[in-house]
Amino acid sequence: MKAKPSQIEALSKQICSTFKIALIHGADFGIVEDCAQKIIKMIVPQRDEFSFIKITKQQLKENPACLLDEGNSISFLGGRKLIWLKDADNLIVSAIEDYLNYIQSDTFLLITADTLQKSSALRNLAENAPDALEIACYADEDKDIRLLISSVLRDKGFVVDVDVLNLLAERLTENRIATQSELEKLAVYVGDKKNISCHDVEAVISKPQAATFDDLCHCTALGKQKEADNILKNLLTNGEASVTIVRVLTAYFNKLLLAVDLLENGVSKEDIIKKVLRANQFKQKEVMLTEIYLWKKVYLIKVLQSLLEAEKQTKTTELPAELVVERLITTIAGIPKKIRRG
Repeated sequence: MKAKPSQIEALSKQICSTFKIALIHGADFGIVEDCAQKIIKMIVPQRDEFSFIKITKQQLKENPACLLDEGNSISFLGGRKLIWLKDADNLIVSAIEDYLNYIQSDTFLLITADTLQKSSALRNLAENAPDALEIACYADEDKDIRLLISSVLRDKGFVVDVDVLNLLAERLTENRIATQSELEKLAVYVGDKKNISCHDVEAVISKPQAATFDDLCHCTALGKQKEADNILKNLLTNGEASVTIVRVLTAYFNKLLLAVDLLENGVSKEDIIKKVLRANQFKQKEVMLTEIYLWKKVYLIKVLQSLLEAEKQTKTTELPAELVVERLITTIAGIPKKIRRG
């Protein structure tokens, strides 16, 4: 069965009772991750090492039977079990078919993947199997961002008028994970009040510093390490939080991944620019095109995973957050050199 990311909550009963498998794929890493986490919470709200299992694509290729063996084993603590297979591709389809044919438990299989073409065997399997759910994730557009903002705040019991919604849409990025994180901060700040004001938004969510942040993104993506380091130091000196810098980079590389995916699917460069840049960003067209033709999806996915991990490290490790970001930018800025060398 095909579904949209926005339909996950409405399908919660079927996800918990009818479906044995869910395939979530797409170029927007943030939306894929968000959808995956929602399903995980539905199936195993109290996850532990016995009920929540991760299997890598490499493990499955080396031992195709491991998926079915793990699926049919009983959770030590009882209750339903979930297996998460990340970064899947068409080479593991036969193992998934065996799983659907021979699974004898109610274990749920969650599969996440990069963008899959309509002709993809894995995608067709999920679309046609009666007990499988297929969700394609595309980058949020302005209307999607507004719907997400309204939905998150409404679920938290807040009332938002048009002016506040416009201000939030202007200040929040296209990256869903970063947007939700900023809305969490706003909710904590507002507290018990039911109405969110523009003053509240301005106090919590800073106005994007387009020029300096854009320069940081472009220098990092082009491998200009010294320039990126200098811009980073200026941002930190001016009081920008390390986690904010990581989120800005995440939003940009997510956009770059979408653009590269469109290019590989034959979309013209003019249409790509229209899809990934807003009207006031068209001056970045040429540098953006340079980056699009330089980067490959496999590297961008690794960068986005590193950014997600770095955001966690800025909050949970003893390392100074500034050092985490410095190391991250050094690592990412070194990738273009490797790409150019082939």
